[in-house]
Amino acid sequence: MKKLTTIILTCFIFLFPLIIMAQPSDMEEVEQVIIKSYINGLINAHDFIKAKEGIHNEFRILGHSDSLLISKSRDEWISQRSKKKNLPDVQYNIVYIDITGNAASAKIEMQRSNIKAVDYLFLYKFQNKWKIVTAIDHIEKIN
Repeated sequence: MKKLTTIILTCFIFLFPLIIMAQPSDMEEVEQVIIKSYINGLINAHDFIKAKEGIHNEFRILGHSDSLLISKSRDEWISQRSKKKNLPDVQYNIVYIDITGNAASAKIEMQRSNIKAVDYLFLYKFQNKWKIVTAIDHIEKIN
């Protein structure tokens, strides 16, 4: 009996870290939602179905011009992007991802041609799936 207990305990000690490592971390999951749904799905207009999977249906993106606040829903933005599918892909850098419990934020720097953008994304974890719920952006033309 002692030998069986030792064998089970040894297996558990060696296999438990492998099980833990096989589970994606929240950081990895948030990064994947940003890349698959936001960057590739929506910004680069590669797959609007993927965009909808990782962007909440109540999503809003906010921008501003002078004192005017501009707000678009996920579906309004998809409709706008579907009319310009031939744009070149953006170059991007995820500057940071910060997670506290079931809330996360991220800063994304992007550039396409002569336009540079910084988007701040905010996410919630719903039933074990991260969803982008809102974004604010800063866009500028560069020479």
